[in-house]
Formats: sequence, C-alpha cells, structure tokens
Amino acid sequence: MSGDSMPLVIVITHFINLIVILLLIRSGLHILADHPFLYWTDHTRRDNYWLKFGKKQIPEDQIYQAHDEVEKIGHWALPGGEHHDFGNARNWHFTAAIIWLGTGAVYWGYMFATGAWRRLIPTSWSVFPAAWHDLLTYLSFHRPPISAFHPYDPLQQLTYAAVAFLLPVLMILTAAAMSPALMNHFPKYLLLFGGRRQVARSLHFIGMVLFSVFIIIHVVMVALVYFFRNVQIITFGHTGVNFVAALTVFMAGLLFVLVFHIVITYFTVNHRVRTRQILVSILNPVIHTVFGRMAPKKTYKKKDISNFFRVNGLPPDTEEFYKLRDNGFKDWRLKVGGLVENELELSLADIKSMPKQEQITKHICIQGWSAIGEWGGVHMREILNRAKPSSEAKYIVLHAYDVDERGKPFYEALRISDMHDKYSILAYEMNWKPLPLEYGAPLRLRCERKLGYKMVKYIRSIEFVKDYKHIGAGRGGYREDNILFDNEASI
Repeated sequence: MSGDSMPLVIVITHFINLIVILLLIRSGLHILADHPFLYWTDHTRRDNYWLKFGKKQIPEDQIYQAHDEVEKIGHWALPGGEHHDFGNARNWHFTAAIIWLGTGAVYWGYMFATGAWRRLIPTSWSVFPAAWHDLLTYLSFHRPPISAFHPYDPLQQLTYAAVAFLLPVLMILTAAAMSPALMNHFPKYLLLFGGRRQVARSLHFIGMVLFSVFIIIHVVMVALVYFFRNVQIITFGHTGVNFVAALTVFMAGLLFVLVFHIVITYFTVNHRVRTRQILVSILNPVIHTVFGRMAPKKTYKKKDISNFFRVNGLPPDTEEFYKLRDNGFKDWRLKVGGLVENELELSLADIKSMPKQEQITKHICIQGWSAIGEWGGVHMREILNRAKPSSEAKYIVLHAYDVDERGKPFYEALRISDMHDKYSILAYEMNWKPLPLEYGAPLRLRCERKLGYKMVKYIRSIEFVKDYKHIGAGRGGYREDNILFDNEASI
C-alpha cells in the first residue's frame, strides 16, 4: 500500500461515515433542544446547569412542565426542533448510530486485519515533535512538502488516530451510560463517569462538538492543502486517475449528501408516521436484543434523594378526576381486566393493605433530565398473582385519567415480563409521603428499566392483552402514537 493510495473499503466507509455522522449531529441537536441544559450532576435543577441553550424564562408562580422548556431550532436540525417531532429525531439518531457502528466495525476490522492501522496509529514518539512542527507550519500559512504525507503528515496522523479510534470509543461509552436499562443492570458501569449519568450526557455533547469541529477543519484542509491529490485519493483511492473524473465524483458525492439530507428532512416532516414505522422496524429488534434482558439492580440511599424533581405532564383536567381528587380518592378504584382469570376492582385502601415495597431509584426522562426519589407501593407481582393473566397475555396496558385536548386518553403498553423486575411497582408514596398530585396521584407505575414516559401516572385501569395494535394508534402508548417515540424505551 503506497503513500499515495487508499484502499477502496476505506473510501467507501469514509463516505458512509460522512452521511451518518451528519445525521447523528443533526438529530442530536434536535434531541438536545428538547431539554437544552447540560449538567455535571444527576440532580438536574433549573439553576445548576453548566450550559444552556435558548432564551426561555422559567415562571416561578405556576407548575412548569419539562415540556415547556423545549426550544425550536429549525430544520438544520433533524427534523427541526419541534417537540412533536422529538420521537423521530430519536428514531433517526439511533438508526444512524446502528449504521455508524456497523460501518465502524467494518473499518476497524479491515484496519487491524490488514495492518493498515499503522497508517494512523503512531508507532514512534517522534510523531509528536513532527506534528508540532507541522502545526507551526500550517499556522504560518505554509504547507509541509508533499514528501511528508504517507499518506498523512504527522499532525494528520495524530488527529485522524484520535478521531477514528479514540473519539468513537468516548461516544459509545457515553451513549451506553444514558440507557436506564444498562445503567441499572450494571451499576458500576456509571463509575466511569463518576457515578453520574449527566456527566456522560455532557461528554457526549462535547464529543459531538469535537466531531463537528473536525469535519469543518478537515474539509477546509482538504481544499487548501494539495487539493488535486486529496480529491483523487478520496474518490478513487489513488492518484493515478484523471483529476476531472475525480472532481466530478467528488462533487457528485457532496451533492448526494446534500440532497439526501434535504429529502429525508422533507419526508420526515411530511410523513411522520411512515418515517417512524420504517425506523422503529430497524430499531426495536436491536434495542430489545441488547437491553431487553437487563433487569434493574441499582438503588440509592436516602442522602442521594434530589431536592428538586421536575414535573412532566399536568394533572388530568376532567370533572371525573376532580371529584375523585376532592374526595381524597376514597371513591377511586383500580380496575384490572382483559386476559385474566380474575378481574379485580381495588380501592386505594385495598392496594395499601398488600405487602409494601420501598425503593430509592433514579428517574431518567427521555428528554434528558434526571432525579432521584423514593417510591413506596405494591410490587406488580401482587397484582399478577391475584389477577392471574392467561398464557395468551403478553402485554400489560396501563390506562390513565389523562385526556389531551383532542380527547385522546393517555396509556402505555409494556411487556408482562417487565413487571417481574425487582423494582416494578405501583407507587402511592413519594419520599415517604402520599404521592403528590403533580407526580401521579393516586397511583403511578415505576419500572426502572424504562425511560420515564412508560411510567404511567394517574392510573385508571390495567388491561392484560395479547397485543396492543387495537389500542390507540396501535404503537404501544400515547407518546408512541403522538410524538412517535419507540416503544422499547430502554435508551
């Protein structure tokens, strides 16, 4: 392999990476816009962030939802920063991540199998003073001689080694730390980041910034330093090709990237449900395979409890719920039915008479914020044991009193297997006090392997079903139906 050549497999993975990393950056910006705060602590308040985007002011005289903090940033993000498109931003992000990981595996596999890694990873300490010399050369608006490129000069070699081998590892490790399933199943994993998920989230953002800066500098340097040679190697892998042909392919590739991003943005905005259907069909099997069997193990101590816990979703605004609330929920009944041997109708007193479980756990919202709280209630196994679901039942559907402005009720579907987790409970207490109204009174679900949107508040009834396709829009929950989240909720 000569200094003026690049294997075709590297040319191809290089092009795919350009497309995919731009997808990751654009969708990542949309995800960030849904909670535009970055922290170094998991006790995420409105005054302890280290970086904030946007200009929204937080009112102090009313209940302020996390949804109210969302910023709109435009279609240079994917799909554009609106909260109702947040689900598809996530769906694109994780689909792109899967492609990126696959491309990276091919790239790394080739590099280490063929020994081509030596082109990037320095094998001598002399590369550092040589790279410093190159940096000074560039800063003086000169360029190293062509003989310094084999095919990279020492400064490029160090930079590309970091971007190709170190930065991806950082992004993978920090991304995994944002999974409630993984974090709660392998509690020591989070020690990589001081035991704090928000550190991983902040480092993930910094990694995105580094990738962005690299792309900008990389493109500029390709254009300014031996452009003819660079275009020939980038497109055909060697310098023995006609420059006009190489330039034509180069420009066509850039045009393809631009058109691709315009098309997928248009399609995503105008065909939201179809986009979600396509992407989730790729995502869900992968997410469930990786995270589906990670039962939670992690709990915290009383001293770890957060002094601020965001509200997400206002109490139900219906006359029926007002009557129940005003009577202290004495007339409230939890109805349990569907594919069960025994239908149940339980009062709050009935539920409180069952064996009580207390747990201190970390709540992870899909938007990015987190908080630690104590929850007291009855384990879901008590409901399962009394209702005795049939062998046909695969999912449990929790229906809530919430109804949106269009009259659509809130619900979520989860696998029955998730209800056997050690920390899956129906909570009627928070921090050793009756569950506050804004946090889901009289009863809410806690399922610690999932993101917060699956933990239904203001529960009306529980239904055991074979499938959830006949409920709502058939996507597994209110958020899945309307904001187009995936229904795995594990990362």
